[in-house]
Amino acid sequence: MDKDYDAIVMGCGPTGAIASILLANKGFKVAVVEKSAKPYPYPRAIALNEFTMDLLKNLLGELWEKFNFTTAVEVGYVLSKEKINEPFGLMQPPEIDGKVLDLDNFGFINWIYSPQLEELLREKIKSNENITTFYDHSGLILWEDGKNYLKIENSTTGIQTELSCKYLLGADGGGSFVRKQIGAPLKKLGNAISFLIVDIKASRKALQPGMEFDSGGHQIIDPSGERPTTFIHCEGKNHGSHKNHFRFEFALKPDENYASIQSPESIKELVSPYLKNEQIEIERSTVYKFNSLISTKWRVKNIFTIGDATHQTSPFLGQGLNMGIRNSYNLINKIELVEKGISSDTLLDTYQIECYPDSEYIIKQSLFMGGLLFNTRFYVNFARGLIHFFNGGRGKPIQLFPEFVPETVTVPNGFKPNKYSQKGYPMYNYTTKEGFPRSLRSYNSTKYRIFCKDSTEAVEGHISKIPDAIRPNVTALSDGRNGEKTSDKLLVCCQRKDDLKMHDKLFSRGIIRSNVDYVVMAPCYTMLGTYSKGQENKMISDYLSVFNLTN
Repeated sequence: MDKDYDAIVMGCGPTGAIASILLANKGFKVAVVEKSAKPYPYPRAIALNEFTMDLLKNLLGELWEKFNFTTAVEVGYVLSKEKINEPFGLMQPPEIDGKVLDLDNFGFINWIYSPQLEELLREKIKSNENITTFYDHSGLILWEDGKNYLKIENSTTGIQTELSCKYLLGADGGGSFVRKQIGAPLKKLGNAISFLIVDIKASRKALQPGMEFDSGGHQIIDPSGERPTTFIHCEGKNHGSHKNHFRFEFALKPDENYASIQSPESIKELVSPYLKNEQIEIERSTVYKFNSLISTKWRVKNIFTIGDATHQTSPFLGQGLNMGIRNSYNLINKIELVEKGISSDTLLDTYQIECYPDSEYIIKQSLFMGGLLFNTRFYVNFARGLIHFFNGGRGKPIQLFPEFVPETVTVPNGFKPNKYSQKGYPMYNYTTKEGFPRSLRSYNSTKYRIFCKDSTEAVEGHISKIPDAIRPNVTALSDGRNGEKTSDKLLVCCQRKDDLKMHDKLFSRGIIRSNVDYVVMAPCYTMLGTYSKGQENKMISDYLSVFNLTN
Protein backbone atom coordinates (compact mmCIF):
# COMPACT_ATOMS: atom_id res chain seq x y z
CA MET A 1 0.00 0.00 0.00
CA ASP A 2 1.32 3.46 -0.94
CA LYS A 3 1.96 5.38 2.28
CA ASP A 4 2.65 8.78 0.69
CA TYR A 5 -0.22 11.27 0.62
CA ASP A 6 -0.95 14.84 -0.35
CA ALA A 7 -2.33 15.47 3.13
CA ILE A 8 -2.68 13.70 6.47
CA VAL A 9 -5.43 14.73 8.86
CA MET A 10 -4.74 13.55 12.38
CA GLY A 11 -8.04 13.27 14.24
CA CYS A 12 -11.47 12.29 12.94
CA GLY A 13 -13.84 14.16 15.19
CA PRO A 14 -16.23 16.45 13.28
CA THR A 15 -13.54 19.05 12.49
CA GLY A 16 -10.99 16.51 11.23
CA ALA A 17 -13.60 14.54 9.30
CA ILE A 18 -14.91 17.65 7.56
CA ALA A 19 -11.35 18.79 6.78
CA SER A 20 -10.52 15.42 5.20
CA ILE A 21 -13.66 15.47 3.02
CA LEU A 22 -12.99 19.06 1.92
CA LEU A 23 -9.43 18.12 0.91
CA ALA A 24 -10.52 14.94 -0.88
CA ASN A 25 -13.26 16.79 -2.77
CA LYS A 26 -10.57 19.14 -4.09
CA GLY A 27 -8.66 16.15 -5.50
CA PHE A 28 -6.08 15.64 -2.76
CA LYS A 29 -5.09 12.13 -1.69
CA VAL A 30 -5.76 12.09 2.06
CA ALA A 31 -4.92 9.84 5.00
CA VAL A 32 -7.01 10.11 8.16
CA VAL A 33 -5.41 8.94 11.42
CA GLU A 34 -7.74 8.49 14.40
CA LYS A 35 -7.09 6.78 17.72
CA SER A 36 -10.72 5.64 18.13
CA ALA A 37 -11.92 2.68 16.08
CA LYS A 38 -15.51 3.93 16.21
CA PRO A 39 -17.18 7.35 16.51
CA TYR A 40 -17.51 8.69 20.04
CA PRO A 41 -20.81 7.16 21.25
CA TYR A 42 -22.05 9.98 23.50
CA PRO A 43 -23.19 13.55 22.79
CA ARG A 44 -20.48 16.20 22.88
CA ALA A 45 -20.90 19.30 20.72
CA ILE A 46 -24.57 20.14 20.51
CA ALA A 47 -24.99 23.41 18.55
CA LEU A 48 -24.20 24.27 14.93
CA ASN A 49 -24.62 27.66 13.29
CA GLU A 50 -25.77 28.54 9.78
CA PHE A 51 -22.30 28.47 8.21
CA THR A 52 -21.59 24.96 9.47
CA MET A 53 -25.05 23.72 8.45
CA ASP A 54 -24.62 25.17 4.94
CA LEU A 55 -21.25 23.49 4.64
CA LEU A 56 -22.53 20.14 5.93
CA LYS A 57 -25.46 20.19 3.54
CA ASN A 58 -23.06 20.50 0.61
CA LEU A 59 -20.59 17.93 1.94
CA LEU A 60 -23.05 15.22 2.98
CA GLY A 61 -24.99 15.24 -0.28
CA GLU A 62 -27.60 12.46 -0.19
CA LEU A 63 -26.71 11.72 3.45
CA TRP A 64 -28.08 15.14 4.42
CA GLU A 65 -31.59 13.64 4.41
CA LYS A 66 -30.52 11.33 7.25
CA PHE A 67 -29.12 14.16 9.38
CA ASN A 68 -31.34 14.94 12.35
CA PHE A 69 -31.35 18.46 13.78
CA THR A 70 -33.66 20.86 15.55
CA THR A 71 -33.70 24.59 14.95
CA ALA A 72 -33.71 26.56 18.20
CA VAL A 73 -36.85 28.62 18.72
CA GLU A 74 -35.48 30.64 21.63
CA VAL A 75 -32.25 30.99 23.55
CA GLY A 76 -32.08 33.21 26.58
CA TYR A 77 -30.94 34.18 30.05
CA VAL A 78 -33.23 33.47 32.99
CA LEU A 79 -32.90 34.97 36.47
CA SER A 80 -33.82 31.73 38.25
CA LYS A 81 -35.32 28.32 37.52
CA GLU A 82 -38.56 29.52 39.11
CA LYS A 83 -38.84 32.10 36.30
CA ILE A 84 -37.88 30.03 33.29
CA ASN A 85 -40.93 31.31 31.40
CA GLU A 86 -39.94 34.90 32.19
CA PRO A 87 -36.54 35.27 30.49
CA PHE A 88 -34.40 38.27 31.35
CA GLY A 89 -32.93 38.30 27.83
CA LEU A 90 -33.85 36.40 24.69
CA MET A 91 -32.54 35.48 21.24
CA GLN A 92 -35.24 34.37 18.81
CA PRO A 93 -35.55 33.78 15.07
CA PRO A 94 -36.97 36.84 13.35
CA GLU A 95 -40.49 37.34 12.16
CA ILE A 96 -41.04 38.18 8.51
CA ASP A 97 -44.44 39.67 7.75
CA GLY A 98 -45.55 38.58 11.21
CA LYS A 99 -44.44 34.97 10.71
CA VAL A 100 -41.54 33.29 12.49
CA LEU A 101 -38.82 31.78 10.29
CA ASP A 102 -39.90 28.41 8.89
CA LEU A 103 -38.29 25.85 11.18
CA ASP A 104 -38.04 23.27 8.41
CA ASN A 105 -34.90 25.22 7.56
CA PHE A 106 -31.90 25.62 9.81
CA GLY A 107 -31.52 28.83 11.77
CA PHE A 108 -29.05 30.76 13.88
CA ILE A 109 -28.62 27.82 16.31
CA ASN A 110 -29.38 24.19 15.50
CA TRP A 111 -29.29 21.37 18.04
CA ILE A 112 -27.66 18.16 16.86
CA TYR A 113 -26.85 14.70 18.20
CA SER A 114 -23.08 14.53 17.67
CA PRO A 115 -22.72 10.71 17.53
CA GLN A 116 -25.04 10.68 14.54
CA LEU A 117 -23.09 13.48 12.85
CA GLU A 118 -19.80 11.60 13.36
CA GLU A 119 -21.34 8.40 11.95
CA LEU A 120 -22.56 10.21 8.82
CA LEU A 121 -19.17 11.87 8.30
CA ARG A 122 -17.40 8.50 8.59
CA GLU A 123 -19.89 7.04 6.11
CA LYS A 124 -19.07 9.87 3.70
CA ILE A 125 -15.33 9.30 4.23
CA LYS A 126 -15.74 5.58 3.50
CA SER A 127 -17.36 6.35 0.15
CA ASN A 128 -14.60 8.75 -0.93
CA GLU A 129 -11.90 7.03 -2.98
CA ASN A 130 -9.41 9.81 -2.22
CA ILE A 131 -9.39 9.02 1.53
CA THR A 132 -7.54 6.21 3.29
CA THR A 133 -8.40 5.70 6.96
CA PHE A 134 -6.19 4.56 9.81
CA TYR A 135 -8.71 4.18 12.62
CA ASP A 136 -7.53 2.73 15.94
CA HIS A 137 -4.10 4.32 15.35
CA SER A 138 -2.11 6.76 17.50
CA GLY A 139 0.79 9.01 16.60
CA LEU A 140 4.25 8.02 17.84
CA ILE A 141 6.76 10.25 16.06
CA LEU A 142 6.38 13.31 13.83
CA TRP A 143 9.22 14.89 11.89
CA GLU A 144 9.88 17.06 8.85
CA ASP A 145 12.58 16.52 6.24
CA GLY A 146 11.45 18.07 2.99
CA LYS A 147 8.17 16.22 3.54
CA ASN A 148 6.24 15.56 6.73
CA TYR A 149 6.67 12.09 8.21
CA LEU A 150 4.41 10.44 10.77
CA LYS A 151 4.94 7.10 12.47
CA ILE A 152 1.71 5.63 13.80
CA GLU A 153 0.82 2.51 15.77
CA ASN A 154 -2.24 0.30 15.64
CA SER A 155 -3.56 0.27 19.21
CA THR A 156 -4.92 -3.30 18.87
CA THR A 157 -2.12 -5.10 17.01
CA GLY A 158 0.87 -2.90 17.88
CA ILE A 159 1.87 -2.78 14.20
CA GLN A 160 3.67 0.44 13.30
CA THR A 161 3.31 2.26 9.98
CA GLU A 162 5.23 5.21 8.53
CA LEU A 163 3.27 7.77 6.52
CA SER A 164 4.47 10.82 4.58
CA CYS A 165 2.72 13.84 3.12
CA LYS A 166 3.13 17.42 1.97
CA TYR A 167 0.48 18.87 4.31
CA LEU A 168 -0.27 17.63 7.81
CA LEU A 169 -3.29 18.93 9.74
CA GLY A 170 -3.56 18.27 13.47
CA ALA A 171 -7.24 17.98 14.37
CA ASP A 172 -6.46 15.88 17.42
CA GLY A 173 -8.19 17.85 20.16
CA GLY A 174 -7.22 19.89 23.18
CA GLY A 175 -4.31 17.63 24.14
CA SER A 176 -3.04 17.69 20.54
CA PHE A 177 -0.03 15.49 19.76
CA VAL A 178 0.63 17.62 16.66
CA ARG A 179 0.55 20.93 18.54
CA LYS A 180 3.02 19.61 21.10
CA GLN A 181 5.35 18.24 18.43
CA ILE A 182 5.63 21.61 16.67
CA GLY A 183 6.19 23.39 19.98
CA ALA A 184 3.15 25.68 19.75
CA PRO A 185 2.40 27.40 23.09
CA LEU A 186 -1.13 28.05 24.33
CA LYS A 187 -2.19 31.51 25.48
CA LYS A 188 -4.66 31.60 28.38
CA LEU A 189 -7.54 34.02 27.81
CA GLY A 190 -9.53 33.22 30.95
CA ASN A 191 -9.99 30.80 33.79
CA ALA A 192 -11.09 27.22 33.17
CA ILE A 193 -14.62 26.36 34.31
CA SER A 194 -15.81 22.90 35.35
CA PHE A 195 -19.34 21.66 34.67
CA LEU A 196 -21.27 18.48 35.21
CA ILE A 197 -22.65 17.66 31.76
CA VAL A 198 -25.79 15.51 31.78
CA ASP A 199 -27.58 14.24 28.66
CA ILE A 200 -31.05 12.83 29.21
CA LYS A 201 -33.60 11.06 27.05
CA ALA A 202 -37.17 11.82 28.02
CA SER A 203 -40.46 12.76 26.42
CA ARG A 204 -41.91 16.25 26.59
CA LYS A 205 -44.35 14.90 29.16
CA ALA A 206 -41.46 14.61 31.60
CA LEU A 207 -41.15 18.40 31.86
CA GLN A 208 -42.16 19.75 35.25
CA PRO A 209 -44.99 22.33 35.35
CA GLY A 210 -43.63 25.76 34.42
CA MET A 211 -40.70 24.29 32.49
CA GLU A 212 -42.45 24.10 29.13
CA PHE A 213 -40.73 26.02 26.35
CA ASP A 214 -40.08 25.36 22.69
CA SER A 215 -36.85 23.94 21.36
CA GLY A 216 -34.10 26.11 22.73
CA GLY A 217 -31.87 26.68 25.67
CA HIS A 218 -31.59 28.89 28.70
CA GLN A 219 -28.69 30.00 30.85
CA ILE A 220 -30.20 30.04 34.35
CA ILE A 221 -28.69 32.59 36.71
CA ASP A 222 -29.02 31.24 40.23
CA PRO A 223 -29.22 34.39 42.40
CA SER A 224 -27.85 32.48 45.40
CA GLY A 225 -24.73 31.61 43.41
CA GLU A 226 -25.20 27.94 44.25
CA ARG A 227 -25.67 26.39 40.85
CA PRO A 228 -25.75 28.41 37.59
CA THR A 229 -27.19 26.02 35.01
CA THR A 230 -27.65 25.62 31.28
CA PHE A 231 -30.86 23.81 30.30
CA ILE A 232 -31.21 22.87 26.62
CA HIS A 233 -34.35 21.34 25.16
CA CYS A 234 -33.66 19.64 21.83
CA GLU A 235 -37.12 18.35 21.05
CA GLY A 236 -38.26 19.07 17.53
CA LYS A 237 -39.78 17.53 14.44
CA ASN A 238 -36.40 17.34 12.69
CA HIS A 239 -34.58 15.58 15.52
CA GLY A 240 -35.56 12.07 14.50
CA SER A 241 -34.99 9.30 17.04
CA HIS A 242 -33.20 11.77 19.29
CA LYS A 243 -36.00 14.34 19.42
CA ASN A 244 -36.50 13.86 23.19
CA HIS A 245 -33.04 14.93 24.18
CA PHE A 246 -32.25 17.31 27.04
CA ARG A 247 -28.80 18.68 27.91
CA PHE A 248 -27.90 20.11 31.32
CA GLU A 249 -24.67 21.86 32.27
CA PHE A 250 -24.42 22.35 36.02
CA ALA A 251 -21.66 24.67 37.29
CA LEU A 252 -19.35 23.01 39.81
CA LYS A 253 -17.55 24.57 42.75
CA PRO A 254 -13.81 24.04 43.15
CA ASP A 255 -14.23 22.30 46.53
CA GLU A 256 -17.03 19.91 45.47
CA ASN A 257 -16.64 16.14 45.41
CA TYR A 258 -16.90 15.60 41.65
CA ALA A 259 -17.20 11.83 42.00
CA SER A 260 -20.10 12.08 44.45
CA ILE A 261 -22.05 14.57 42.37
CA GLN A 262 -22.03 12.18 39.39
CA SER A 263 -24.01 9.47 41.18
CA PRO A 264 -27.40 8.69 39.59
CA GLU A 265 -29.21 9.85 42.72
CA SER A 266 -27.33 13.14 42.78
CA ILE A 267 -28.08 13.73 39.10
CA LYS A 268 -31.77 13.01 39.62
CA GLU A 269 -31.85 15.53 42.44
CA LEU A 270 -30.22 18.16 40.23
CA VAL A 271 -32.62 17.65 37.32
CA SER A 272 -35.75 17.17 39.45
CA PRO A 273 -36.80 20.86 39.29
CA TYR A 274 -36.92 20.50 35.50
CA LEU A 275 -37.88 16.88 34.74
CA LYS A 276 -39.88 14.17 36.50
CA ASN A 277 -37.35 11.58 37.65
CA GLU A 278 -39.53 8.57 36.99
CA GLN A 279 -39.75 9.49 33.29
CA ILE A 280 -36.09 10.07 32.44
CA GLU A 281 -33.18 7.99 31.15
CA ILE A 282 -29.70 9.31 31.92
CA GLU A 283 -27.80 8.82 28.68
CA ARG A 284 -24.48 10.26 29.79
CA SER A 285 -22.96 12.29 32.59
CA THR A 286 -19.42 13.55 32.91
CA VAL A 287 -17.42 16.36 34.45
CA TYR A 288 -15.98 18.56 31.74
CA LYS A 289 -13.39 21.28 32.12
CA PHE A 290 -13.92 24.13 29.65
CA ASN A 291 -10.72 26.01 28.84
CA SER A 292 -10.30 29.42 27.23
CA LEU A 293 -7.05 28.95 25.32
CA ILE A 294 -5.63 29.86 21.95
CA SER A 295 -2.42 28.70 20.30
CA THR A 296 0.05 31.39 19.30
CA LYS A 297 1.55 29.26 16.50
CA TRP A 298 -0.86 27.71 13.98
CA ARG A 299 1.71 26.78 11.31
CA VAL A 300 5.22 25.38 11.11
CA LYS A 301 6.10 25.01 7.40
CA ASN A 302 3.37 22.66 6.11
CA ILE A 303 2.18 21.40 9.50
CA PHE A 304 -0.95 23.08 10.85
CA THR A 305 -3.32 22.72 13.77
CA ILE A 306 -7.09 23.07 13.46
CA GLY A 307 -10.10 22.86 15.80
CA ASP A 308 -9.56 22.31 19.52
CA ALA A 309 -5.88 21.71 18.85
CA THR A 310 -5.71 25.44 18.06
CA HIS A 311 -8.37 27.07 20.24
CA GLN A 312 -10.62 26.02 23.11
CA THR A 313 -13.56 28.00 24.44
CA SER A 314 -16.20 27.92 27.16
CA PRO A 315 -19.68 26.80 26.05
CA PHE A 316 -21.68 29.99 26.53
CA LEU A 317 -21.96 30.93 22.85
CA GLY A 318 -21.98 27.39 21.46
CA GLN A 319 -19.23 28.33 19.00
CA GLY A 320 -16.36 25.91 19.74
CA LEU A 321 -16.99 23.36 16.99
CA ASN A 322 -18.30 26.01 14.58
CA MET A 323 -15.10 28.01 14.99
CA GLY A 324 -12.93 24.96 14.29
CA ILE A 325 -14.85 24.05 11.13
CA ARG A 326 -14.92 27.63 9.86
CA ASN A 327 -11.17 28.11 10.31
CA SER A 328 -10.40 24.71 8.73
CA TYR A 329 -12.39 25.76 5.67
CA ASN A 330 -10.28 28.91 5.46
CA LEU A 331 -7.04 26.93 5.58
CA ILE A 332 -8.05 24.28 3.05
CA ASN A 333 -9.13 26.90 0.50
CA LYS A 334 -5.68 28.48 0.83
CA ILE A 335 -3.93 25.12 0.38
CA GLU A 336 -5.89 24.59 -2.85
CA LEU A 337 -4.90 28.02 -4.21
CA VAL A 338 -1.23 27.32 -3.46
CA GLU A 339 -1.35 23.89 -5.08
CA LYS A 340 -3.05 25.29 -8.19
CA GLY A 341 -0.23 27.81 -8.55
CA ILE A 342 -2.60 30.77 -8.15
CA SER A 343 -1.10 31.89 -4.84
CA SER A 344 2.39 31.73 -3.38
CA ASP A 345 3.17 29.60 -0.34
CA THR A 346 3.15 32.72 1.86
CA LEU A 347 -0.65 32.69 1.58
CA LEU A 348 -0.68 29.91 4.17
CA ASP A 349 0.62 32.35 6.79
CA THR A 350 -2.63 34.30 6.44
CA TYR A 351 -4.57 31.34 7.88
CA GLN A 352 -3.58 32.52 11.35
CA ILE A 353 -3.60 36.22 10.42
CA GLU A 354 -7.22 36.05 9.24
CA CYS A 355 -8.65 33.62 11.77
CA TYR A 356 -6.86 34.51 15.00
CA PRO A 357 -8.63 37.87 15.74
CA ASP A 358 -12.09 36.41 15.20
CA SER A 359 -11.32 33.29 17.25
CA GLU A 360 -9.82 35.27 20.12
CA TYR A 361 -12.82 37.61 20.13
CA ILE A 362 -15.33 34.75 20.27
CA ILE A 363 -13.47 33.10 23.16
CA LYS A 364 -13.46 36.39 25.08
CA GLN A 365 -17.11 37.05 24.26
CA SER A 366 -17.99 33.59 25.54
CA LEU A 367 -16.13 34.39 28.77
CA PHE A 368 -18.10 37.63 29.04
CA MET A 369 -21.39 35.78 28.64
CA GLY A 370 -20.26 33.28 31.27
CA GLY A 371 -19.40 36.17 33.56
CA LEU A 372 -22.98 37.40 33.31
CA LEU A 373 -24.15 33.96 34.38
CA PHE A 374 -21.77 33.59 37.31
CA ASN A 375 -21.87 37.14 38.64
CA THR A 376 -24.33 36.86 41.53
CA ARG A 377 -23.15 39.79 43.65
CA PHE A 378 -26.00 41.45 45.52
CA TYR A 379 -25.93 44.70 43.55
CA VAL A 380 -25.78 42.83 40.21
CA ASN A 381 -28.77 40.67 41.17
CA PHE A 382 -30.63 43.79 42.32
CA ALA A 383 -29.92 45.61 39.05
CA ARG A 384 -31.00 42.62 36.97
CA GLY A 385 -34.19 42.24 38.96
CA LEU A 386 -34.97 45.94 38.61
CA ILE A 387 -34.43 45.92 34.84
CA HIS A 388 -36.55 42.78 34.53
CA PHE A 389 -39.36 44.31 36.59
CA PHE A 390 -39.55 47.49 34.54
CA ASN A 391 -39.35 45.51 31.30
CA GLY A 392 -42.49 43.69 32.31
CA GLY A 393 -41.00 40.22 32.74
CA ARG A 394 -41.80 37.71 29.99
CA GLY A 395 -43.70 40.31 28.07
CA LYS A 396 -40.60 42.34 27.30
CA PRO A 397 -37.27 40.54 27.74
CA ILE A 398 -34.09 42.27 26.62
CA GLN A 399 -33.43 41.39 22.99
CA LEU A 400 -29.93 39.92 22.77
CA PHE A 401 -29.61 40.52 19.00
CA PRO A 402 -27.38 42.09 17.91
CA GLU A 403 -25.63 43.13 21.12
CA PHE A 404 -24.26 39.76 22.20
CA VAL A 405 -23.67 37.87 18.97
CA PRO A 406 -20.06 37.51 17.77
CA GLU A 407 -18.90 40.58 15.85
CA THR A 408 -17.55 40.55 12.37
CA VAL A 409 -13.88 41.32 12.82
CA THR A 410 -11.86 43.45 10.43
CA VAL A 411 -8.28 42.25 9.98
CA PRO A 412 -5.22 43.90 8.35
CA ASN A 413 -4.82 41.37 5.57
CA GLY A 414 -3.46 43.48 2.72
CA PHE A 415 -6.24 45.97 3.38
CA LYS A 416 -5.91 49.08 5.52
CA PRO A 417 -9.14 48.97 7.52
CA ASN A 418 -10.41 52.23 8.93
CA LYS A 419 -10.56 52.01 12.72
CA TYR A 420 -14.11 53.33 12.57
CA SER A 421 -15.30 50.59 10.20
CA GLN A 422 -18.62 49.08 11.16
CA LYS A 423 -17.98 45.66 12.74
CA GLY A 424 -21.18 44.44 14.39
CA TYR A 425 -23.84 42.56 12.45
CA PRO A 426 -27.14 41.10 13.64
CA MET A 427 -27.71 37.43 12.91
CA TYR A 428 -30.53 38.23 10.46
CA ASN A 429 -30.81 41.33 8.36
CA TYR A 430 -31.75 40.70 4.73
CA THR A 431 -34.47 38.66 3.01
CA THR A 432 -33.18 36.13 0.47
CA LYS A 433 -34.91 35.19 -2.76
CA GLU A 434 -36.24 32.05 -1.06
CA GLY A 435 -37.93 34.27 1.51
CA PHE A 436 -35.86 33.60 4.56
CA PRO A 437 -33.72 36.13 6.33
CA ARG A 438 -29.97 35.85 6.30
CA SER A 439 -27.22 37.97 7.74
CA LEU A 440 -24.32 39.13 5.64
CA ARG A 441 -22.21 36.60 7.51
CA SER A 442 -24.35 33.68 6.39
CA TYR A 443 -25.44 34.74 2.89
CA ASN A 444 -23.24 32.84 0.39
CA SER A 445 -21.12 32.24 3.46
CA THR A 446 -18.51 30.02 1.80
CA LYS A 447 -17.53 32.72 -0.72
CA TYR A 448 -15.73 36.04 -0.75
CA ARG A 449 -18.33 38.78 -1.21
CA ILE A 450 -18.58 42.43 -2.17
CA PHE A 451 -21.76 44.05 -0.87
CA CYS A 452 -22.73 47.23 -2.69
CA LYS A 453 -24.92 50.10 -1.64
CA ASP A 454 -27.46 50.46 -4.45
CA SER A 455 -26.04 49.04 -7.71
CA THR A 456 -23.37 46.44 -8.57
CA GLU A 457 -22.77 48.02 -11.99
CA ALA A 458 -19.54 49.88 -11.11
CA VAL A 459 -17.96 46.66 -9.77
CA GLU A 460 -19.03 44.11 -12.38
CA GLY A 461 -16.47 45.17 -14.98
CA HIS A 462 -13.63 45.00 -12.48
CA ILE A 463 -14.32 41.51 -11.18
CA SER A 464 -14.71 39.95 -14.64
CA LYS A 465 -10.89 39.95 -14.96
CA ILE A 466 -10.35 38.13 -11.64
CA PRO A 467 -9.57 34.37 -11.91
CA ASP A 468 -12.65 32.19 -11.34
CA ALA A 469 -11.08 30.50 -8.29
CA ILE A 470 -10.98 33.77 -6.34
CA ARG A 471 -13.73 35.82 -8.02
CA PRO A 472 -16.03 37.32 -5.36
CA ASN A 473 -19.79 37.22 -5.39
CA VAL A 474 -21.20 40.75 -5.88
CA THR A 475 -24.57 41.67 -4.38
CA ALA A 476 -26.40 44.96 -3.96
CA LEU A 477 -28.14 45.77 -0.67
CA SER A 478 -31.26 47.87 -0.28
CA ASP A 479 -33.23 49.16 2.69
CA GLY A 480 -36.45 48.52 0.73
CA ARG A 481 -37.90 51.91 1.56
CA ASN A 482 -38.76 52.46 -2.11
CA GLY A 483 -40.49 49.13 -2.51
CA GLU A 484 -37.54 47.15 -3.90
CA LYS A 485 -37.81 43.36 -3.93
CA THR A 486 -35.08 40.77 -3.42
CA SER A 487 -33.72 39.25 -6.65
CA ASP A 488 -30.63 37.38 -7.86
CA LYS A 489 -28.43 40.46 -7.45
CA LEU A 490 -30.30 42.37 -4.75
CA LEU A 491 -30.97 41.70 -1.07
CA VAL A 492 -33.60 43.81 0.65
CA CYS A 493 -33.48 44.63 4.35
CA CYS A 494 -36.11 42.81 6.42
CA GLN A 495 -37.27 46.32 7.43
CA ARG A 496 -37.66 45.73 11.12
CA LYS A 497 -36.56 48.80 13.06
CA ASP A 498 -33.26 47.26 14.19
CA ASP A 499 -32.50 45.99 10.67
CA LEU A 500 -33.01 49.42 9.12
CA LYS A 501 -30.73 50.87 11.77
CA MET A 502 -28.05 48.26 11.07
CA HIS A 503 -28.38 48.79 7.31
CA ASP A 504 -27.76 52.52 7.73
CA LYS A 505 -24.87 51.85 10.09
CA LEU A 506 -23.29 49.41 7.65
CA PHE A 507 -22.86 52.11 5.03
CA SER A 508 -21.22 54.70 7.28
CA ARG A 509 -17.91 54.82 9.11
CA GLY A 510 -18.67 55.21 12.79
CA ILE A 511 -17.75 58.52 14.36
CA ILE A 512 -16.76 60.33 11.16
CA ARG A 513 -19.97 59.13 9.42
CA SER A 514 -18.41 59.24 5.94
CA ASN A 515 -20.15 57.29 3.23
CA VAL A 516 -19.43 53.63 2.55
CA ASP A 517 -20.53 52.20 -0.78
CA TYR A 518 -18.81 48.80 -0.70
CA VAL A 519 -18.21 46.24 2.05
CA VAL A 520 -15.78 43.40 1.30
CA MET A 521 -16.14 40.19 3.30
CA ALA A 522 -14.24 36.92 3.44
CA PRO A 523 -16.19 33.64 3.88
CA CYS A 524 -18.51 33.81 6.88
CA TYR A 525 -17.38 36.30 9.52
CA THR A 526 -14.35 38.32 8.51
CA MET A 527 -14.79 41.79 7.00
CA LEU A 528 -11.81 42.84 4.90
CA GLY A 529 -12.58 46.52 4.33
CA THR A 530 -15.00 49.28 3.34
CA TYR A 531 -14.75 51.59 0.32
CA SER A 532 -16.50 54.57 -1.27
CA LYS A 533 -17.42 55.25 -4.90
CA GLY A 534 -14.37 56.17 -6.92
CA GLN A 535 -12.25 53.66 -4.99
CA GLU A 536 -13.17 50.65 -7.12
CA ASN A 537 -9.64 50.20 -8.49
CA LYS A 538 -8.13 50.40 -5.01
CA MET A 539 -10.72 47.96 -3.65
CA ILE A 540 -9.93 45.37 -6.34
CA SER A 541 -6.19 45.88 -5.89
CA ASP A 542 -6.53 45.40 -2.12
CA TYR A 543 -8.75 42.39 -2.67
CA LEU A 544 -6.21 40.70 -4.97
CA SER A 545 -3.44 41.39 -2.44
CA VAL A 546 -5.25 39.08 0.00
CA PHE A 547 -4.35 36.07 -2.16
CA ASN A 548 -0.57 36.57 -2.54
CA LEU A 549 -0.87 35.88 -6.28
CA THR A 550 2.06 34.32 -8.11
CA ASN A 551 1.75 36.73 -11.07
